[in-house]
Amino acid sequence: MIDTARNAGEIVEALRETEAESEAARVLSDRAVALLHQAGLTRIVSPAAYGGDEMPVRALVEAERVVAHGSTAASWVLMVCAAHTFIAGRLPRAGQDEIFGGHPGMLIPGVPSLRGTCRRAPGGYVLEGRWPYASGADHGDWVLVGCRGVRDEAGEACPSLIVVMPKEQAVLDDTWYTLGMRGTGSKDVVLDHVFVPERYTVPMAEAQLGTLPGVESPLYRLPIRPALATMLLGTIVGMAERGLQIFVEQTRGRRDVYSGAMKVDNPGMQRRVAEAGAEIACAWALTQQNCDLLEQAMRQAPPMPIAQRAQVRWNAAYATELCRRATNRIFEGAGAGAAHDSHALQVFFRDMNTASHHAMLDYDVNVEIQGKSLLGVELSDAMV
Repeated sequence: MIDTARNAGEIVEALRETEAESEAARVLSDRAVALLHQAGLTRIVSPAAYGGDEMPVRALVEAERVVAHGSTAASWVLMVCAAHTFIAGRLPRAGQDEIFGGHPGMLIPGVPSLRGTCRRAPGGYVLEGRWPYASGADHGDWVLVGCRGVRDEAGEACPSLIVVMPKEQAVLDDTWYTLGMRGTGSKDVVLDHVFVPERYTVPMAEAQLGTLPGVESPLYRLPIRPALATMLLGTIVGMAERGLQIFVEQTRGRRDVYSGAMKVDNPGMQRRVAEAGAEIACAWALTQQNCDLLEQAMRQAPPMPIAQRAQVRWNAAYATELCRRATNRIFEGAGAGAAHDSHALQVFFRDMNTASHHAMLDYDVNVEIQGKSLLGVELSDAMV
């Protein structure tokens, strides 16, 4: 097995050289994508049957964390597309043969939430809808979407589905004009009456819980939502760490513009750094706890107990909140210069406050889930 963190570390400096290009173009640099492939990071959670590494979620999270020290956009696209690879490992073998047969590290952008609809058709399904925020949409040959089942003209019901389909069948709509995470190229995927064969699909409910019949790999029997929430943390913690590192380096040479005193001698500045460092460290500890819980679930029969799923979701949301607080705290102490587009900390401030809006990390939703779990209030599988 590859040492994912070490491989990621070998491309950090080269990734930094791509950041400005990705930010300006609002799409991840081709050079950054090539570096991710060359380091073997795009196949960390790919099926072993096709030459992938099929490693635990921890390996991906650790790689994302390191990559974020080079490029937040590259780390985010790696995370999103790997999450979809993790889902695609549940598809029928015939579908996987097409997706992974030629390239086990194939990037799969898309959106797994139920943004569109599907209805039955002979041999498969017809899809319609718009899926916003497909990070890395310009890269890879396949796209993943989640579809809510609707009845056909004959009244026949259809289950909600996860679909991985050739990207050439989709239209990419460039709506990605945003506060932050600009380099991720998270465009909309649009489908208008598109047919997909059944081999590209799996039922949403069973896939989400990891209870699909015939799936033997412990990795692909993990529940999707808790695993995806954990995957998000690699990028978020890495981003927060790098932002703090830049702040410390810049603050060591700063003086107060009126008194001339060194900023490092200011107790308030010292407190900002200490608190931010503690929050980020706690966020990483929660991330590691999530990885432990997911690896424990891989050793057990699915589904993962609902209380553990709730814990993982809450850990992810709270770790993100800690990183957001840390980033905002140091931005507030960075001075007026940080308001400029050219200032590195403005980029981290924008990126963190955009990334933390991901629906999987919604603080209000996850605090409700965890509160109900701790108080013994019944939770449904649909919530977690």
